[in-house]
Amino acid sequence: MLWLAGRAHIVAFEINDSFNTAKYEMATPRIRLLTAIPRSRSDQRHALVAQVCLASIMWGRLLVLSLLACGYRASDFLGTVMTYDPLSNDTVAIGYKASYQNECILADWTCQSGDCGSRSFVTITKFLQILGGCCIDVVTHHRVSQISQFVLRLDGLRWINVTNDVTEALAVTRVDMRTRSDTGRANASPRTAVLPVLRVPSNCQRNVTLTTFDPDGDAVKCRYQNTTSVLQLSPDCNMIFTPRGNDSDIAEGAYAVQLIMEDFPRQDIALTDGEGNETLVTSEDAIGQIPVQFVLMVDPPAASCVEGEQLPALRPPTPANGERVYASVNETLEIPITVEVYQLSAVLFSGPADMQLNVSAGRLFLTWTPTESDLGQSRPVCFLVQLFVEGLTQHQSEMRCVIVTVSPVVIVARARLLSAFPLSMNGIQGVALTQLKELLVARGLPAGITLRAVSFSEESSERASEGGPE
Repeated sequence: MLWLAGRAHIVAFEINDSFNTAKYEMATPRIRLLTAIPRSRSDQRHALVAQVCLASIMWGRLLVLSLLACGYRASDFLGTVMTYDPLSNDTVAIGYKASYQNECILADWTCQSGDCGSRSFVTITKFLQILGGCCIDVVTHHRVSQISQFVLRLDGLRWINVTNDVTEALAVTRVDMRTRSDTGRANASPRTAVLPVLRVPSNCQRNVTLTTFDPDGDAVKCRYQNTTSVLQLSPDCNMIFTPRGNDSDIAEGAYAVQLIMEDFPRQDIALTDGEGNETLVTSEDAIGQIPVQFVLMVDPPAASCVEGEQLPALRPPTPANGERVYASVNETLEIPITVEVYQLSAVLFSGPADMQLNVSAGRLFLTWTPTESDLGQSRPVCFLVQLFVEGLTQHQSEMRCVIVTVSPVVIVARARLLSAFPLSMNGIQGVALTQLKELLVARGLPAGITLRAVSFSEESSERASEGGPE
């Protein structure tokens, strides 16, 4: 056994992680754009057609813009996503994002059936565009007098001019306030996010997979509200665009996609209303329902359907679709985006309102610093890369979505480090923490944990050599 003379450092570490997090909240979406500066009048005209605006910072030949995607007008609807979350036995928070092409309006959600309760607006956030239009995010509280179910309906809006014969916008949310026997609280809706406009060349196959999660641990399934002939939908919320024939006879243009997303318990449970009446719900019975609606734009054929040639490709270390990412309060989270394209034009993303797109040393990152109010929440973040090529043709990469969980768990651990030379706090924060994290991850903790040295003490240790190396 060989003992080395040196100093033993006693270090206390904070390890932030998330286990069995039960509370989720609706993400307030914002979309931004990273676009190349137009080099000609023609390119400038094409940039205007994209209807993006709000210049913010310059980097090299790139201009970072805020894409407050969506633009709205009563006849220019681009879609919506709605969520609900119980705040107490008789109060539920209902949030929705609505997208329009031109001017911003406050969508009118009306009570279709049941006791929808008294409503008060809590938050209304508009993201205006220089060229007109906006996105709107609304959170309201509904206080009900009866613990039961109610249905909200959005109508009176008109889709943009679409190819699949859908004119009137219709979205329905079914809220269930009855108490669940498995959680002891009212049901919370499933969660997802999607960008308002997704694009695909008419001659290329493309998968569109919605990243879903449910605060109650339910199974999440999707079905069509209306048939969309250009997308094949599976119950797990995966959609496939398949060209018909070698020359593709699918009409180019916009298609309204209207989905119904529902949550199903994984085992039989009972739902109890305010009068004590119980209803048995099986794994075949949906509890809640939310609308997920967006526009699929079928563009002219691409010269190549191979990602990385003409279509932009997302490469590692870009997170995979559906990956869970862990964040800590007051610590800046970085989500790397690595793109393989011949010409970078735009990065579009939807996430928390204060999420930023940053460029550093030629690399792209989505950055976000959670606050105490985000603790315990999980937020979907979606992003893609979009190119502008000849004429008005635009190509997008696949859309990827991750779930960012702000860790509510802090573990304080003590570790003994043996070093042949003195260590400072800076040294511990660097090499020592990196090695300790690798060890903890190898032993089963999630790769998203963060470590922070909070204190350390130092003592001298002189040991004699006894035998060979240990």
